[in-house]
Amino acid sequence: MCSAARWRQIQSILLVCFVFSFIFIADRYRAAFNGTFNLPGLRHGAVQGYDEFVLRESSMEHASNSTLGFHAIYYINMKARYDRSDAAFLQAYISGLDIHDYPAVEADMIDPVGMPPTHRPSVLKIGEKGCWHAHSNIWAEMVRNKLPPALTIESDATWDINIRPIMSNLNKHFVEFLRHINSTTVHDPSWGAKDNQHPLADHHPQQRENTHNTASVLPPPPLTTTTPPPPPIRYSTDDPWLSKHWDLLSLGQCLDHRQDKDINLIYADVRVPSGNDYWDRKLGHERVIRKSGGITCTTAYAISHTGAAKLLLRSAVDLDNPVDLLIRRLTLSRDLVTYSVMPPVIAQWEYRSDVGMGERGAQSDINGGQHQDTPADAAMAGWEEVSRTGTVWNTKRHQKDVAFDKMALTAGIIQRVATDFVFNAD
Repeated sequence: MCSAARWRQIQSILLVCFVFSFIFIADRYRAAFNGTFNLPGLRHGAVQGYDEFVLRESSMEHASNSTLGFHAIYYINMKARYDRSDAAFLQAYISGLDIHDYPAVEADMIDPVGMPPTHRPSVLKIGEKGCWHAHSNIWAEMVRNKLPPALTIESDATWDINIRPIMSNLNKHFVEFLRHINSTTVHDPSWGAKDNQHPLADHHPQQRENTHNTASVLPPPPLTTTTPPPPPIRYSTDDPWLSKHWDLLSLGQCLDHRQDKDINLIYADVRVPSGNDYWDRKLGHERVIRKSGGITCTTAYAISHTGAAKLLLRSAVDLDNPVDLLIRRLTLSRDLVTYSVMPPVIAQWEYRSDVGMGERGAQSDINGGQHQDTPADAAMAGWEEVSRTGTVWNTKRHQKDVAFDKMALTAGIIQRVATDFVFNAD
């Protein structure tokens, strides 16, 4: 018994020595073990990879919700254009979008005394003034309430019936594009913003409280000599389009300037037909995300509150161009951080040229001509084709880069709503 008890005592002592020896060796050679086997690194990498996957999937899901990941989708329309309103809400109905009707500014609502100054008087048409005013009302609302990014679409906007999965795919590659170009956040001039160095901003509360006594005002914080590296660009569920990195994201331009065309990312999209041309490069089932050189047409664009503030200021100082050319000029000067997608996700529609709507002045609210009933001698040969296809809409002829797999106003309407209809032009 004595011998057994002594042996257990020896075993206990040896075990304690072994444990302490293991702790000493593990601590002494921890770096070597990590470098050789990399077990903590593997575990950390696996966690990081899983987090990235979860964030990416969640971001893509939010980017394909009913507002496409934006605060809202604002739809601008003239009060008399019931036809365009019907077309927009039919498209939204079958593609799962939630669009918010935003009133256009009519000619009778424009008073010269309330318009901004301009060094080019009499250049803008009354319709162009109203168009600018409708867009600037949205900018003003965003600045006034410091809203998250919103998507603005005009009344003749059309899109693919599968726009939600298209935007989900775009979101994944847009974040990769921002990483690819080493994007940094846009300067935020709003009160209280982190990068706002105004001495009275909210992040210096002591200075703000002591402004009544100049002797007690604290000096500004010393400037650092080194700039810290920007934080890594990560997918986000709160802001899936990472709007702090841009002022404007165009989804529906007619044209884009060649400036900065080589700053791009080409990615696969099975829902876009092949055959488009990007500056002499033939595209397959692909789209291009690029740094915009300057767009024309404001059919569909997302804007951040920083972009809204810049455009509101520019037009308030000198309203010398239509709204799309204001955006174009600020982009060309690189004062507006703008990105665009080609082929555009959203395009313009028009009526077939042979169903009498051109003669009504219905093809454009700015350049459509006189509004009138369809005259008896109008071109009407297209109605036989309408009775066969069930649609009176096309994409606008001047938009050469449009590529829809299933345009919501053509195949989409017939497939989802009018499967059993019989259209008769007799």
